[in-house]
Amino acid sequence: MKSVLRTLHRWCGLVTAVFLIISGVTGSLLAFEHELDAWLNPELFYTGNSQSVQPVQPALAANRLIEQIEANEPRIRVSQLPLGAEPGSAIEVQVEPRMPQSPTGFNRLWVDPATGRILGHRTWGVWQGDRAHFMPWLNRFHRSLTLPGRTGHQLLGAVAMAWLAMSLTGLYLTLPARIKRKASAPQAAPHYWSRWRPAWRIQWKARGFRWVNDLHRATGLWLLAIALCSAFTGVYLNLGNEVFKPVVSWFGSITAHPLTTLPASVQPRPPALINPEQSIELARALLPEGARGYVPWYVSHLPTRSAYRVAFKENGFREHAFRSGYEQIFIDDQTGHLLAQTGYESGTPADRFLIWMYPIHSGKLLGLSGRVLIAVSGVLLALLCGAGLVRFWMRRQLGQQQRGQARKAGQPR
Repeated sequence: MKSVLRTLHRWCGLVTAVFLIISGVTGSLLAFEHELDAWLNPELFYTGNSQSVQPVQPALAANRLIEQIEANEPRIRVSQLPLGAEPGSAIEVQVEPRMPQSPTGFNRLWVDPATGRILGHRTWGVWQGDRAHFMPWLNRFHRSLTLPGRTGHQLLGAVAMAWLAMSLTGLYLTLPARIKRKASAPQAAPHYWSRWRPAWRIQWKARGFRWVNDLHRATGLWLLAIALCSAFTGVYLNLGNEVFKPVVSWFGSITAHPLTTLPASVQPRPPALINPEQSIELARALLPEGARGYVPWYVSHLPTRSAYRVAFKENGFREHAFRSGYEQIFIDDQTGHLLAQTGYESGTPADRFLIWMYPIHSGKLLGLSGRVLIAVSGVLLALLCGAGLVRFWMRRQLGQQQRGQARKAGQPR
């Protein structure tokens, strides 16, 4: 049994090692994506008001801010507006061309929420060789290797499944063998943990293959819990519809997202009778009881569906430990009537289970300490995979030397 699992562990590792090294290193950086992005692009993230001796101006109301942005850049329409901007900080607004046949070359604008002044723009996930595009491109590279369509997600989803198999087989291969007691030797066998403990250690005085082997095995054991969580959630994030959700649906009902159920039309719809500010207040009144304390997150107008999408989030959302609740309310832009909703409080137990997947994967489930843990774990994962590749190469070299010596010993003198 162990020989079969050892072979499975080895070949899964060889096939996926490079992908896991890439995922580990990029994941470590993305654990602090916002901070690194702000460090690289301070001119986009900060309005300059915080450096002034004058009091920081409050953000404009959503209606006025959208009007000002679209007046400053007439080629675009604001498709999603973040809410609750911090004083002195800019906001990243999602935009789309006002005329589909006239692309603008960008889909995000950095805006001073106090004035509507445009600070810069970028296209999310596209490599353009500058600081402004680096972190969004790295995010997309981590998610899909920037391969077209679903190819990258399917590939990384398969890697995540192989990683799960490797982690479990690796654990099993480190377990000590059972001791068979003999009638002639009735003395008590050593405690199980005392026999397994050496597998968790690295003999730092060892050299060559022994040291690399210890490094690979011990790193894998110490990283096991995080590896299992990351691989498991990685399957969801990459193969959610193909694999993960069908399996979860065996245990509970999953609510379809409103964007997949609300009808869309290519024909022009009547102009909205409700403005963004009104949509926020109407949506707030429709929040479930457990979400009444949530704060506005963003508002988005969906003209092809004649709807507003208004999102609310917990205080400390993905910043403090176990703060991952959110609600999205979809209302008719003509009447204000509820069209659909999705989120933690309004969802089924299966929906809530799925909502936890991203915070677990990113470490945001535990706030700052979780992100630090993910950053360190990503580096250790790259070290683990590198040690595994070196171990395989050294073992092959050793085997070739032994076979060569055996052939020489068998030759007549």
